[in-house]
Parts: sequence; C-alpha cells; structure tokens
Amino acid sequence: MRSRKEHIRSRSVVILTALALAGGTTAVLPPPALAQTADRAPALRVAKVTAPDDKSIDITFNKSLGADILQFTAANTAYAGQFIKVSGGAAGTPDEVLDGRALSGIAGTTVRPVDTGDHRTLRVVLGTGVVLEQRPYKLWLDGAGDELADLFFRGADGGELPGSKTGDTSFTGTASDAATTRVAKATLVDARTVDVTFATSVLSGMPVGAYAAANITLASGGTSVSPTYVEHRAGTDRRAFRLYFDTDLDRSAAHELTFAAALRLTTSAGAAAEAVTAQVAKGGTAYRPAEIAEAEASASADQIAVRFTRRIAKLRSGDRDLAVKETQTGVSGTTVTADDVRNVLRFSGLTTRNGRDVADALREDAAYFPDASTLIVKLDSGERLRPGSRGTVALRPGALTDITGTASTDTTGEQVKASKRKDEPGTGFDPNGPDYLKVETHATTVFQRYDYKVSADGVSVRSDGVANKVVPQTIKTVVAENKYVKATFAPGYGGRLLSMIYKPTGHDVFYANPIGTPYGFSSAAPGTPGNSPFYQNWLMVWGGVFPTLTEAEHGKYWNVPWDYKVTRDGDRFSIAMTKTDTVDYPYKPSRYVYGPTGIETTVTYSLTKDAPSVDMSVSLHNPGSADKKFEYWTCTTLAPGAGPSTGSPTMSIVSPVKKIYRDPGYRWMEDKEEPAGAPGDGMLKFDTLKKMSNWDRSGIAYGQDLATMRQGDWWGVINHENNEGVIRIGDNTKTPGLKLWEWGQNASFDTNPFSKGNSARPYIELWAGASDKFFSPATLKAGQTLAWTETYLPTMDLGDVTNANASGAAHVDVDESGAVSGRLFSTEIGRRLRATLVNAATGTTIDSEVFTGDADSAVKLGGKVNPGQQARLVLTDAHGKLLLTAESGL
Repeated sequence: MRSRKEHIRSRSVVILTALALAGGTTAVLPPPALAQTADRAPALRVAKVTAPDDKSIDITFNKSLGADILQFTAANTAYAGQFIKVSGGAAGTPDEVLDGRALSGIAGTTVRPVDTGDHRTLRVVLGTGVVLEQRPYKLWLDGAGDELADLFFRGADGGELPGSKTGDTSFTGTASDAATTRVAKATLVDARTVDVTFATSVLSGMPVGAYAAANITLASGGTSVSPTYVEHRAGTDRRAFRLYFDTDLDRSAAHELTFAAALRLTTSAGAAAEAVTAQVAKGGTAYRPAEIAEAEASASADQIAVRFTRRIAKLRSGDRDLAVKETQTGVSGTTVTADDVRNVLRFSGLTTRNGRDVADALREDAAYFPDASTLIVKLDSGERLRPGSRGTVALRPGALTDITGTASTDTTGEQVKASKRKDEPGTGFDPNGPDYLKVETHATTVFQRYDYKVSADGVSVRSDGVANKVVPQTIKTVVAENKYVKATFAPGYGGRLLSMIYKPTGHDVFYANPIGTPYGFSSAAPGTPGNSPFYQNWLMVWGGVFPTLTEAEHGKYWNVPWDYKVTRDGDRFSIAMTKTDTVDYPYKPSRYVYGPTGIETTVTYSLTKDAPSVDMSVSLHNPGSADKKFEYWTCTTLAPGAGPSTGSPTMSIVSPVKKIYRDPGYRWMEDKEEPAGAPGDGMLKFDTLKKMSNWDRSGIAYGQDLATMRQGDWWGVINHENNEGVIRIGDNTKTPGLKLWEWGQNASFDTNPFSKGNSARPYIELWAGASDKFFSPATLKAGQTLAWTETYLPTMDLGDVTNANASGAAHVDVDESGAVSGRLFSTEIGRRLRATLVNAATGTTIDSEVFTGDADSAVKLGGKVNPGQQARLVLTDAHGKLLLTAESGL
C-alpha cells in the first residue's frame, strides 16, 4: 500500500507548478518550508535586484523560494509590498514616493512571483504615476519587528531569510519604458496549434484552459476561428502560450491573430486599451492525434501510469463517450471503470505475480485521470505486476479524443517501464505491535489564518477588518492515539475533532484548512441586523468534525471555547465538551429566529485502545418548562486518503441515499440529475452528483429518506486514487438530515489557499442534522433529552459501500447476468472473522471465507445468483456473533 503517497505527491507537485509558474491558483499546499530542515539549510538571501523596465523591480534570491511565499504572492499581490522598501527617489519627480516607505503605501503597487523555472524571483510593479528614473536606488525587506521567516520568506529547502530586516541591495533604474501588450512572435506549429510569444510578461487577462469565448480569433481568407483551449507555457515569464483549434488550419496561408480589447491583456505598463494583433506566417506540420507517450509502473508495481502526448477531452468506450474533466490548474479527477479501461487500452504480455493477465486483475474503479494527459490504472488489492514483466499497453482504435476534437489513430504498443521512483517508505505502523492508548492533554496546534479584528459589536468581522497578513493562532488541543489512529481535539475552537490520522497509511480522513480567511461578511450598516448568510455575520473555515447549534448553518459556537473534561477509564479515553445556548446576538440576520433556547449540549468524543475509530456521543437537553425549536447539525469536512490539507479530485460520496432535494438557489443541479418528483419540486435522483468532479459549481442539496431506510445509518466519502475512505455511522432516526455542500470542482482545486476572502477548498462537506434541512427546526420538548452516538471510521480497499456500521463497511454488487461480487473491510483488525455471501432470496451460501481483519485490505467474495436475484454479505466473529450485513438491491 506504499504507492499511495507517491501518486498524491506527484499530483501536488503538478498543481503547485501550475500556480508557481503560470500565476494560477491552487488548493494544494505542500508542507510549509518551516516544517522542513530550516536549521540545517543555508540561509535565504537577496542575490540581486534589477529593473526590467521603468515600472518593474525584480528581486532575485539565492535559491528557489518556498511554496508558501510563492502561493501567497500569487494569491495576494498586496501582501509582500508591506515588507519591501525602496529609497533613492527625488522630490518633484515620478519616483519621489520611493523614499523608504513600504511599497504597500504606494497605491496600485503589486508584488507577484516571476514565472521562471528556478522560482527565485519576485517582481514589483509600481502603481500608477510612479516610474523609475535612470539613477541608483536601494531596496531592503523590513518585517516591522516580525521575523521575515515568520512572514513566509523562506526557501524551498527551508532556508530562512534571517532577522526582521535585510541589508540594503543597490540597483539602478532604467530608461526603458514599460511596454504595453505586443506579440513578438506567432507561429503555426501544426494544422491545429499556434504558438504565441508576447514581447513582455502578460500579468493578467490571458485565458487558460478550455476556451469557449470569441475574444481570441485567427482569421484567413474571410474565415475566422477561435481556439478551444489555451495553454500557458511554463517557465516563460508569462510570455508564451499555445492555442489549440478544433478545425484544421490552412497551413499554406497566412493568418491574422487578434486578441480583443475586452481581454484587457495587462503588462507592467497597464491594460491594453485596444485589440492586439499579430501576423501568423504559413507553415507548420500535419497535426498528430493523441498517442501514448510513456507507460510506467509504480514503485510498488500495483499501478501503471499511462501518459499521453495530448490533453484528452473524452474516451470512447463501446458506444458511449466519457468526458475527461479538467480545471484551469490542470486537475482532473475523472474516474474510469474496469470495463472502460479494457475498451480503451489493450494490454499485451503483462501478468501479475498471481499469474493473471493485467486486464483481468483490475479494480472495478480501475483508473483515474490526475490530469487530462495522464491515466493511472490500478490493479486490484493483492495484485502486483510480475517482476521482470516486459509487456506493452496500446490504444484501441479511436479510443481517445483530444482537446482539438481529433480522435486517436495510433495503436502501437508502448512498453511498460519499471518505475523511475523509489518506493515510498512505510508509515512505521506495526500490525503486530501491542494495543495501547496514549493521551496528551496539553498539546497545541497552530491555525494559520488571515489577521482580523472583531467589530465593535464583539461578534462580527467586517471585510475592512481583515488585514493583508497571515498570522499563527496557537490553539490548545488534546491528542489521543492508539495503535491505529491519532485523534486531535480542539475544545477551545468550537468543540471539534480536528483530525483523525489512520496510522497504517499516515493519512487524515478529515480536511484542515491550511490558511483560514474570513468571508461571508454583512454589508449592512454596523449596529443593524446583518445580511450575511451566517449567524455571526462572518465565517472562517478550519475543518474536522464539530457540532453546530442551535441555529442553522454553522450556528453560534463554531469558533468559541467549550467547557471540557478529559476522562481516562482503563482502556477508554473520553473528552466531554459542553455548551449551554444562552447567546442572543442582536445584529444577527433576520432569518435566525430561535433565540437563546437554554438547551444544554454535551458532546463526548471517545477512543478505545483497540479500535480504529472515534465515537462522538451527542446529548441535547432542554431543562426548561417550555418546548424549544432548534437546529442541531454535525458538520464534517471529509477528504480521506491524503494529507490533512489535501483533497483528491477523485473523491465521491458513498451513501444509501437514492434521492436528493435541490436547494432552490442551485438549479444547475437539474442539468446533472434526472428528476425524482413533480416538475419544479426540487427532487432529483442521486447518481451523477456523487462524484466531486461533476460538481461544476458550489451547491447545497439534502439527502432524503435516511430515517426510513433499512440500511440508512451511514454515509461517507471515498478517495479513488487509493480507495481509502471515511464513514460516519449514526442513528438516522434521530439525525434524519443529510446536507451536502461542495465548493465545486474548479473552485476547490483552482483556489489558492492564500486567497483573501475565498474559502473554496478541496473537501466534501456532509452534515448530519436533527431536522431535515436548514431553517427547518426540530422541537425539543420541556425536560426532554435527545441523544445519539456517531462513529467515524476509516475504510480501505473499497470503491463503493452498500452498508456500514461500527464493525466495518461492505459493498455487494449483482450485475444483470447474476454475477455477484462482495468486498468487506472490517474495523475488527487482527480478529478472526468470517465473511459469507448468500443468496438473499434463498439463504443459500454463495461463497464464504474465514479471515483475519486487516488494516490495509478488504476480503473479497464472489459467485452467482439467478438474474434478478440479490445477494447479502454477512460478517460474523469467531463465535458466530453477527457484526454486519449488507444486501444489494435495497
């Protein structure tokens, strides 16, 4: 199972490159350089300062800059100017404001990373009316008392820019005027591709990715076409781009390329006010459709990465097309079934160590696109390529269509090469080690967030109260761990379970925001009821699992301390967090109407020494003499199978829900799902939207009928890169509400986490509610207590789930022919168990296996029933005690 980190790391590097080189945005944040070997790495320092033109200053460091400062300056061009000072300007001249003040004090001045391969340079573009003269200047960085390293000025190797202030670096201004946008060269590469190189860096305005507008045109002989895709050429200082067209261009004719003024192509001289044109000479070659460029086995020999020469738009599988999604930063996440893989690829001479042909040894969820030019093919658990295997992989005729609309024709086999990478080290998990329970009651964690000030009302934050600065907030935590999981609790920040790391993989099952930013502000006048979506007139995402009460959305207490008590009772740890609802914020938005209910909430998280799960027991008590309307929701940010601040674009929701209610504000969902009710009632089937990649934009929906389903007390998320998942078990007769929220695939993966005011992140947010939807209250009668227990557990080696409980999760599938497949992951790790697959109609045993619960893999069963019949998978312990059943067709 060691290949998981390898592929997650590869995807992170790809996305980060899209940000750092192309000036785009991304939601994947590699470990901060500060967490690396900063004490051993050579110091970061300013190597030189130059002036490319009279509006720009390039600050080049002695080594590559760290991911933090590259992402921060890409997301917030106002940030670094607070700490950069320049002197040498003269009174009465256009550079007089260069008098040693921070550049942020010069209106319109920006600082962003320069798109070069070495990532060493930040570029200052001076604001309107300020230009450099041909004279000497001095530049230095000044943290205003803060250590520069704490302000993210660190190298990629962890080396720090020492101290709170650097020495002066001298440079000379230039007489070269900043140039407006101009094309230096435009070349017809082939019949569907044009390369464009601008004379200077295009800071903004140039589209990237799939393109459907008409502001870029290529004209010849009275006809005009627009590109279907625009690709930034990394490492070119944002000067070079490649345009792809969906029709063959006349290579024997010259063309005129036009960028409309509406694009506002911007250089250091400002935005182009007129169209930018260029002549494209005749020439170029014939266009070559997509081919396999390379096929490489993973270090652990359980995956094959197939890389194509083109970006792929769709696959042809049988008589249907499968679209390959892609965000602007190059993230895909499209998943492919085993049948689709076999319809697209032909494997020859490749066998597994078990003697099976690779085509027959695939998982059912057999492949995924991390980006649109790479397909990762996955072997089933327990299967590895045979050492020394020299087989090939080839495309079937017409299997791929690239972004120009051209179908593939090449069917030549490409040899599958051994991995170029070393196998990832293990996590240190010892499955044979002793069970134990360890508790740390005085731990801390740091939440990096934008600095803000609370308004005069003592509750809200307004947009003008958020600074252009990220600060560390140290939060007290309690950490409990056993052999299988490490759980971090933050009672001082909303009573939450922040993290649950599954030790066999080293991955978190929850998402924690790497950079918090306030958003959702009220625009109403201070001292009046707000118009924010949120009770406190603002919100900031952190993550994990936390209770929200007694109002809808995130409630009243998401960011405040809860009282708590830690108990260690033998082999069981628990932390009880309590909060009584007494708050009545006078400036809350008008739709929050329940008032201070007096409801006493106790949330008790617990962990035993031998279970890979955390329980969350919730108790709501109304001590008063009157019934109280209220809302309670458990909010979860789920992103299993990755680091705590990384989500997979392949994630999908697993749930027994067959039908959802679309919130009225998100009618776009009707284009994704079939109706499941009367026209206009908002009821939709739940199928396509299980996949995160199909959420084109943000949205809210509510699962239906959980409380009445025979297998309805669970839901969760699976990462299809590595088939790791997380399941929430509950009593859905008491928590019938299931709210779904996602930011949308593009926003989740294209949003830079340093973006101020934009909280879109790569996770799936599922909520468990005591009522069926937001702003629809439940009632707690006088003296009544409502209580239930939720369990959060990891799953391994599953692509879908039919039913789950605290003993594990199982998937049972019966196809049209009656072929049955069953797969079960049990949390009873190390215990002797029996899995039995039976005919649901007759009770006849189809298959059975005695096994020991495994931390990494599921047990697999199979067989046959008559077409139309269903199957049931039964898990029992060594004494015959029933632990779990899962039945298809319910």
